[in-house]
Amino acid sequence: MTTYKILYWQEIPTQIKAEDEAEDVSVMLDEKFMKQVDILAAKRGLQAADDYLAQWKWTEEAEREGSAREVAEALKAELEAKGW
Repeated sequence: MTTYKILYWQEIPTQIKAEDEAEDVSVMLDEKFMKQVDILAAKRGLQAADDYLAQWKWTEEAEREGSAREVAEALKAELEAKGW
């Protein structure tokens, strides 16, 4: 069983961390997600460092079957399929 969490900037996912007994995996989503973060930060007036940084939040840890690598890659594919 693997535990994982997802890093969001407001409603936009950007990174996945997954951990099992054998390894810890960190996977970044496609660059388009970070570009969307930058666009929304500008539109929402959150460009000051403190305002921008305050928007980053990790989800609560959840569990999923599979290795850390398998879980991270599956979540990445699912989130990227939803797109931005």
